[in-house]
Order: sequence, then structure tokens, then C-alpha cells
Amino acid sequence: MKVRTLVVITAAVIAAVGGAAAGPTAPAAARPAGAAAGPTAPAAAAPRAATPDETGTAEGVALLVLPISGEEKDLGDQVRLMLINKARRLGAVVYDPGSVAEVLSSAGPVSVDTPPEKLAALGRDKFKADLVVAGHVRGKGPYAIRLVAARTGDSGRPLVLDKTYECGYHQIIPLEMAKAVYEIFRLQIPEDPLRMLREDPQIEQRWREAPNLVKNPDLEAPNAAGTGPADWQPIEKQMSWAPNPDGPGKVIKYDMDEATAGSYGLDFYSDWIEIQPGATYRFSCRYKSEGPTPKVFLKGYHEFPPQEGFPADRRETYRRQVHPGGEKRQWHTVVADFIPEATRPDQHPTWLKVDLYAYWPKGVMYWDDVVLKKVRDAPEGGPKPAAGEKTAGDKK
Repeated sequence: MKVRTLVVITAAVIAAVGGAAAGPTAPAAARPAGAAAGPTAPAAAAPRAATPDETGTAEGVALLVLPISGEEKDLGDQVRLMLINKARRLGAVVYDPGSVAEVLSSAGPVSVDTPPEKLAALGRDKFKADLVVAGHVRGKGPYAIRLVAARTGDSGRPLVLDKTYECGYHQIIPLEMAKAVYEIFRLQIPEDPLRMLREDPQIEQRWREAPNLVKNPDLEAPNAAGTGPADWQPIEKQMSWAPNPDGPGKVIKYDMDEATAGSYGLDFYSDWIEIQPGATYRFSCRYKSEGPTPKVFLKGYHEFPPQEGFPADRRETYRRQVHPGGEKRQWHTVVADFIPEATRPDQHPTWLKVDLYAYWPKGVMYWDDVVLKKVRDAPEGGPKPAAGEKTAGDKK
């Protein structure tokens, strides 16, 4: 059994929703009491008040995100930070949670069920905020996150948003909370550039005609021992190379017990796949779950040379998470586009493995028909390998 630590919020996900890097910093002149510290400015300046008909801006708006309650330990705090970090990236002035806690200790309890008028009054009188957000996370997977936002500058119509965001898995929450911030500020949600590929006829043609880079993608060819599919990892406990219960051929079947499903889950790896950094790839596979939660990891590896007595090694420098959904006990196909790159230009991945993963709850899971194709070449001047390393297409 391979040991896996499931990370709820990875650095890549946080960066995607504006967590790690700070956005534009509002001057202290526009920063209300309790907001994050910044450059000193004349005390006479005040936060800009939002008007009832104002839409399409976050720049300089003072946003107060109240503590968010939840049924899963610490998840409400994580959701709150997602909202704060994304708002900061968009140019809003945000309040430090520690300072907010001090003020709330004497202001009385507030929650997502507090009337918008009272939320607005709290934000206006105690913090001089323009917008106030309260929330609650229901469930322990899947999740329903209800957010209520009130505008402090309009005592008659304070409600800006009262919406519940459905999130099947932890990793979807940052994406949904990023959308929520856009909606709170009434900004247009940006189009996902990879989704736009579905409208490109050249991309679609390559998806139809390009070779599948996955070896033994239909899992039919046996390995030398006849115990599992060739060009995939060996079969482990609670796995089997089984007849397709709904048609011809064979599939990978998981039959997870409760202990495994609740801890590390099960995963099944492909053989090495050589890739081109900066190119665009499309992945798909078929799956059927009778209980477990499916997930796919597309893991990119950089080939590091020998150093300090250690041999040459391929280490993971890129990861794309794919979140299959759909009704239980039915076959589905998931499709995902991605561009394998790394933050450091000398660590771009040149190899990839497909990891078919499933976890809680216990039960049976099937996988079949794994496809990976390059649908667009890397742009000129895009990621380049470090001197002397091999890339896809080079002779081994």
C-alpha cells in the first residue's frame, strides 16, 4: 500500500484563487480599523462608501469577512481565508481576522442567519466597512457553503448575495469561493481559458486524430505474469483486474474496505509517459463508482541529475487534479485539459504518470479507457528544458 497524504488546499490551488501572492495594497488612508496594515497616510482620509447601484469593482472597497462556521473542523476558517485572499487579489481592503475577533467579542454573536440589516449595521458602525460577509459550511463532504453579503451604505436594501455553493470535494471549494468573491463584488467571472479549447476546431481535430500517449489504455493487454494489465503498476490488495460487469473486456476494480477508504484510499498508476513542457494535453477516462469518491491526479516529473551522492531521479514538480462526478452506479467519462509546467524554469516536467485514485466512502470502483493526447504544441519561447536534459521527441 502506498502512503498518501491528502492535501486539502495545495499551494497551486491557493495561488489559483489568490491565496499566496498579495494583490494590490490599498493605502492606509482607505484602510479601516482592523484591516491589514499598510503605508501610513493622513488620518483625514476615509474608506470609499459603496453605493446601492455600484457594480463591477473591488478596488478600494472595504470588505469584512466574519468568522464562518462549519461542521468540519477548521474548514470554516479555511473558507474565510480563501474569500479574504481572493478579495485582496482583486484590490479590496480586507480586515485581519485577529482584529475582527477583538471587536466581535463585545458586539455579540453573529451568523449567516443574522438579518442583513444587522450585518450591515455591524459592518458600518463597528468597522466602517463597505461590505460584510457571513457564512456557514454544511456537511463533511459533499459540502454546501451558504454565504450572505450585505452592503453597509444602503439601510433599505443591504442584501447583496444570499447563495449556497455546492462542493462535492475539498478541492472544489477554492474554485467556488473564487466565484463567490466575483459575485459579491458583482464582477464578471473570468472565462477559464482551457475550457475555451473546446471551441477550437483544430484542437478538436487533434483530439480525434492524435495518438494516445497512454500505453495499454483499454487495460486489455496482460502483463508478463498475467496478473494485471501491462504497462501499469502491479495489482495490490483490494484491487483486481476484472471482467467489465457491464460489457466486454476488462477493467480495474477497487473493492475498498472502510479502513482503507477512510485513510489513504487506493490508487493505480500508469507507466511513464514522455511529455513536452508547456504543451496542452487533454485527458479522459471512463469510470463507475458504487460508493467511493473518484479522483484523478496527472503528475508531472522532472528528471534531476545525480547530486550530492544521490543518483539521478524523477521527482514530481507538477500536479493536475481532476474531479469526476455524476450519479453512482453509472458509467461516466471525465475530460480535462491541462498544461504541465513548473514554477521554476529548470524543473519543468518532462514525464507524466496517470494516477487513478479513489477514497471515502468504502465500496466498489471501476476504471477503464484512459486517454492522454497532446492537442496543442508548446508556444515558441515557452518552457524550455535545462541544458542537457531530454524532452519529448528526443532520442533516448
